[in-house]
Amino acid sequence: MNDRLRRLRVPRDRRAQARLIGVVFMKEALETIRDRRTVVVALLLPVVMMPIVTLGIPFLSQRQQRERAETPAVVAVVNRQAAPNLVELGVKKKLIRAVEVKNPRQALIDHEVDAVLQIPGDFARRIARGTVEVTILFDEGEAASVVARQRLQEVVSQYTATITEGRMRARGLSRSDLAPIEVSAKNVADERRLGAVLLAGLLPFFISVWAVLGGQYAALDLGAGEKERRTLEALLVTPPGRWQLATGKFLAITAASMAAVLMVIITALVTLRLGAHWGISELKRAAVVISAGPAVLMVVVAFALVAFLSALQLALSIYARGLREAQQYFTPVYLLLSLPAMAAPFLEGWGRVLWTYLIPGLNAVFIFRELLLGTAAWGHLVLTLVSTAVYTVLALAAAVYLLHQEPVVVKS
Repeated sequence: MNDRLRRLRVPRDRRAQARLIGVVFMKEALETIRDRRTVVVALLLPVVMMPIVTLGIPFLSQRQQRERAETPAVVAVVNRQAAPNLVELGVKKKLIRAVEVKNPRQALIDHEVDAVLQIPGDFARRIARGTVEVTILFDEGEAASVVARQRLQEVVSQYTATITEGRMRARGLSRSDLAPIEVSAKNVADERRLGAVLLAGLLPFFISVWAVLGGQYAALDLGAGEKERRTLEALLVTPPGRWQLATGKFLAITAASMAAVLMVIITALVTLRLGAHWGISELKRAAVVISAGPAVLMVVVAFALVAFLSALQLALSIYARGLREAQQYFTPVYLLLSLPAMAAPFLEGWGRVLWTYLIPGLNAVFIFRELLLGTAAWGHLVLTLVSTAVYTVLALAAAVYLLHQEPVVVKS
């Protein structure tokens, strides 16, 4: 009887219902803005994290590569006297620094040297007859050791080329007699193409992550948080109906998540362009720009993804008995979205089949990549938007249904 009377108090005309939804949205949005956790995650964290990822990591990588290039690899040489010219070539070119140790293999294991070059004692006699084998010991688990192996291979190749040229001259031959075909490779990818590849490797993942994290605290507070504070029961006896309450809360969560996603996109573009201006080699060759059309479509797809995740998080938060339980429910959502987003660059074959664009979350990631790379198909885009909209309606309907369940709403 009470439910029947309450339904009679709910306005029937659409304008009044929309007004109630707006009232609920404004109330929840103001409470969300007052929550420092949401402000930090949605607005401040992207501003801090994106420069670290897009500028800090490439800068450190570039500096480390420069230091390795300028520092000769420390190499323990066995039987150095057997091939002094070979070792001297690497030392003169500052590719290696030859040292002598009692136990070369153990020195390599103990990281006292970067690599070991084993030269046969009868090197000169063998090479005079034809060929000789030298052995390089290295530790593939150490980056410095891998670089040392590459440098030793370069030294051996240069020394081999010197011997080969001498033998050819002795026989009246030239290098072209042994290599009649020369290969010339030219890169046809321009700066915009390189920039698109760079953005396609970064933005889909971070958009997906912040689509979950941006409104997470708002979803926790507007569902499980209100149940713990016992304010949700009071809201249910106010004029707005269950679906109006759910829609208002859903819009508040969506607004927080969308703000975070937009902040991620803007911060990523700004920092990447700054990185190119500051001379980071990985960014200097790329033109970091998104055309107006793909940019608008990306925002539309991002909104669809955010809406689905907001509705899902709201339903899970209402269903949970408390904040801790709601957080446990949110963790799988984050993992199920972030892991495929990380793996998307290695799943290019999946982007050619239609069923991929029916999988919530994964479909948006593939569409982001297609839009950035300029390979988007309208069929994929429409299928992604329609399927995501259906999932959003189902998740929101689940939230409304849960609000009608007294055992779920009332905290025991």
